[in-house]
Amino acid sequence: MARAGLLPPVPVPVPGGWVGDTGRVRTEDTAFVGGPLDGRVLPVVTGLTGQVPARYEVPVPEGGTLVYLREPAARGRRTGIVRGWLYVYAPDTPPGGRGVRWPWSRREPRD
Repeated sequence: MARAGLLPPVPVPVPGGWVGDTGRVRTEDTAFVGGPLDGRVLPVVTGLTGQVPARYEVPVPEGGTLVYLREPAARGRRTGIVRGWLYVYAPDTPPGGRGVRWPWSRREPRD
């Protein structure tokens, strides 16, 4: 039930399109080292911070998962800032990672 004096929501144009329109998804071409994807450069979707995810899991049709871990490709000479990322094959890493870390959940004990 609408209150008197309030207008229904109207789409608002902005320079990049309409508010709420995601437009094109930002990707970054990332190199893969080791494993079956060795030497390939694939577009990887970036997160909210503009970085590629720390883990990249590739499902295999035979029923397994290949796990690649992110590493810095190069660092800037003067500042040491990471200039790009690459994924390195990690055959011993189990798929799935640690999942979501909720602030109210207990920490796992260290070995």
